[in-house]
Amino acid sequence: MASSFMFWQFLFFLILFNVFAPIPSETSIPSETPLGSETGTLLRWKASLDNKSQSFLSSWVGDSPCSIWVGIACDEGGSITSLSLRNSGLRGTLYSLNFFSLPNLMWLTLHNNSFYGGLPSQIGNLSKLTFLDLSYNNFFGNIPSEISLLKSLDWISLNRNHFSGHIPQEIGRLSSVSRIYFLMG
Repeated sequence: MASSFMFWQFLFFLILFNVFAPIPSETSIPSETPLGSETGTLLRWKASLDNKSQSFLSSWVGDSPCSIWVGIACDEGGSITSLSLRNSGLRGTLYSLNFFSLPNLMWLTLHNNSFYGGLPSQIGNLSKLTFLDLSYNNFFGNIPSEISLLKSLDWISLNRNHFSGHIPQEIGRLSSVSRIYFLMG
């Protein structure tokens, strides 16, 4: 009878361990990655995207985005300067992308994917951004006036989305912009 009791006790602990043990995931953030870091920001955003998108971004593991992460380019200091994921079949929103944690981003292109939702006002935190292409997606709502905070912007394309309302007047203050594409629909 004692061996039967030990068997059931062992089985109980085995089930308990399997229920409460963390399940490893490709999108989990390494424990040594600071939450506000560029790497942590991109891994959290990846985790918010649909499964197919996460598969496409399968190189986004670990804490070295400058080495082999698809769509990422960095400066000599290891800071992310480009996020270029055009024509990648990605689906999700930008709500989980903490723009404030990407202080040296100069190039952002998500052209021709399936992003949806509103364009977060925090995009105005990308003070070094020179190139922005969010065209051919499914963004909707108003274009945030904070886009006018992108003083370094040279090229902007938001065409072929579903934005509503007016183009913010503040965009007229972007003196460095040489190309602007806002064709709606």
